[in-house]
Amino acid sequence: MYKYSDHARKRMASRKISEDDVKAAIENGELEFTKIDEKGRGMEYTHSIELKDPFWRKIMVGWTYDKDDILILTLYEIKRKWS
Repeated sequence: MYKYSDHARKRMASRKISEDDVKAAIENGELEFTKIDEKGRGMEYTHSIELKDPFWRKIMVGWTYDKDDILILTLYEIKRKWS
């Protein structure tokens, strides 16, 4: 089951990213990185997944595990790659 932080819900609303977009990213996206939480928020790892072609939009989802659930922390649309 997916759960969303308040921050993630605000980002979804402001960026018009649906729950279906988030689900597609997690199920079909490519893992960009996993990092250990250094801020001690009680989450051991944070994962970032990028949903790429052939999907109509590219989004990045930051998430972690919350017991048996996936907790969505933040997300955004990728408009371009930084060099």
